[in-house]
Amino acid sequence: MLALISLVFVMVLAPATAQAASPLAPRNAGFEGVWTGTSEGFENGVFVSREVRFTIVSRQGAAFTGTKSWREKGGEWSAPEPFQGVFVTARTYRAVDGDGYLTGTLVSPTRIRGTYQEAGSDAAAYTQILTKISR
Repeated sequence: MLALISLVFVMVLAPATAQAASPLAPRNAGFEGVWTGTSEGFENGVFVSREVRFTIVSRQGAAFTGTKSWREKGGEWSAPEPFQGVFVTARTYRAVDGDGYLTGTLVSPTRIRGTYQEAGSDAAAYTQILTKISR
């Protein structure tokens, strides 16, 4: 029983480090994998809501790398855009892509609440809710 309580404690308080090796671990344990959801906010003063997809391809300690894409107006996915990030706590990360900044919190092993901000001629600020769909 104590082992089960310890495992639940680790999975709840440190989902970024949970491993799928345990039969009690969630199916999509770990941070690597595909996350999808919605991104809503303003870009150049115009409200935008679109589907987004983040793929975390590699993680080494606190650092990770991946790609992001979004649904274009015609329904097609954009070309993948690379990004890199680091965890600053067990559940909070900061990341950058070619022109913007991502900030997020793992609210559960399969859910992220984040933001994206971009300055300059394509100024934008979005809030994002992502759900993990695969390992």
